[in-house]
Amino acid sequence: MSARDTILARVRDAALARPEAATDREAQVAERMITGPKGIVPHQGQATGPQKLRQFLEKLEANDTTVTRVSSEDEIAHAVARELRKRNLPAAIRMGEDPMFHAQDWGSLDVSRGPGRLEEPVTLSRAQFAIAETGTLVLTSGPDNPVTLTFLGETHFVVLRTEDLRSGFEDMWGDFRKRGLDPRTVNMVSGPSRSADIGQVLQLGAHGPVALHLFMVG
Repeated sequence: MSARDTILARVRDAALARPEAATDREAQVAERMITGPKGIVPHQGQATGPQKLRQFLEKLEANDTTVTRVSSEDEIAHAVARELRKRNLPAAIRMGEDPMFHAQDWGSLDVSRGPGRLEEPVTLSRAQFAIAETGTLVLTSGPDNPVTLTFLGETHFVVLRTEDLRSGFEDMWGDFRKRGLDPRTVNMVSGPSRSADIGQVLQLGAHGPVALHLFMVG
């Protein structure tokens, strides 16, 4: 047996001798991620109650994100249809397999499901959380809400439950872990795509949607 084989055998034997060790370490890491010491939270990440919502709406406006408030999930499809007409957009929308959207009666809208496509005028996603500190929507990838819907539509509609609004990033990440989310990708979206690379002139839709509209439920 070579020296290399001897070393690897020792490592293997040590691991097999205590199979619970890896499990213990994983549990300790998971516990620390949820209950570990927290860093300093800036003032604007500490808003609560009505002030949290006001701050969020102000940040959305500053980020060029428009908003529709609806009282229940049952109103989502009607609100989407109204917004499409208001923007003079086709009565068609692309979305994933999110159960919230499957429960809707989309009526005469042309609904397609799957990843985003370049020719799509409007896409629809659901945000897992939002952050009042910066007016940011937190979108996770997966079949329910394919990540390409976030970037390939000319106009991006997003649905958020008001109860999923968090004050700051620290609150969001803590609840993100408690919810057991484990997506391949997390996208944090603050307004439509923009760039000022050319001549320092701000252009919306430079690398993604030219418009972002949020439907807040509740």
